Amino acid sequence: MNDTKQQLDVSVVIPTYNRARQLGPLLEALLDQDARGIAYEIIVVDNNSRDDTKAVVQAAQAADELRLIHYVLETRQGASHARNTGITHARAPIIAFIDDDVVPSRDWVYSMKRAFDEHPDADCIGGRVRAAGDKAPPSWLTMAHAGPVALQDRPSQQWFNRGSASACLLSANLAFRREVFTDVGMFSPDYLRSEDRELEMRLWRAGKQGLYLPAIDVFVEIPEDRLTKRYHRRWHAETGEYHARLRFRDTVDSRGRLHDHDQPGRRVLGTPLFLYREGIGHALGWVKALLTFDADQRFYHESRLWYFVSFLWTRFKTDVLSRTAQRAAINADLR
Repeated sequence: MNDTKQQLDVSVVIPTYNRARQLGPLLEALLDQDARGIAYEIIVVDNNSRDDTKAVVQAAQAADELRLIHYVLETRQGASHARNTGITHARAPIIAFIDDDVVPSRDWVYSMKRAFDEHPDADCIGGRVRAAGDKAPPSWLTMAHAGPVALQDRPSQQWFNRGSASACLLSANLAFRREVFTDVGMFSPDYLRSEDRELEMRLWRAGKQGLYLPAIDVFVEIPEDRLTKRYHRRWHAETGEYHARLRFRDTVDSRGRLHDHDQPGRRVLGTPLFLYREGIGHALGWVKALLTFDADQRFYHESRLWYFVSFLWTRFKTDVLSRTAQRAAINADLR
């Protein structure tokens, strides 16, 4: 029996919102883990779902002879709030996050615990997020568009730290040692997107490091709405906004090294000059694809332009307009 007196190895946290249909198979897969003696719990954090989420959890609990599943309601909206509530309820030294629309491999819990045992220098460990099913994606949906569909399929082991901070370990399949959250804090509710990157930037700056292991698998059935160009445009625009707020492109240099402060270099309207060069490159690529009737390449460049314009507009508001307002306030006080 999984009671409070038992020493747990892993706490699995599932933040969920209105995905009752996907949640059932996930809970079924977690109850059917080949854990090989690993003691774990499953914490479902319901983030104000309006569908049958609670009923799905209760049905899974009825079949849960070991009482692994715990249901928690978090009324503050946002995945960061839900994950943080899961952290506060977790009782194990390893806290593993998994999204509500994925299904883990049968040895997922065991593999995650073994990975931490084998890599004591890793403060967090992430794995692959692979597409499930055999439905053919649209022709334009190549791995260049993996970000918006939340896939992660690097072929080999990779360390992430202050010296290698360009990429991001996805919170859809990511576990942490508990003390990480004591040392650097939890997920920031200020970020509705890129909250995993924001936390990881704090980790790397604190001297911690993460490890990507391709053998730790979860599978996701890509929702229909993520297979639309409209969704991808919106995703790139939102990501550009949050990257601008994070100062991610300013503090990670061309070699992937993370710095504490913005790297030196000219800025126009608050945006680094190298991003203008990227934007111009994508604009020229869009024109070339238009003239050669290459619709897939045209959309690739268009999506990057959405990112650039959103980044530029966010920086103009936060860096230029805010400074102008501050100067105006100072001048008004001096009169």
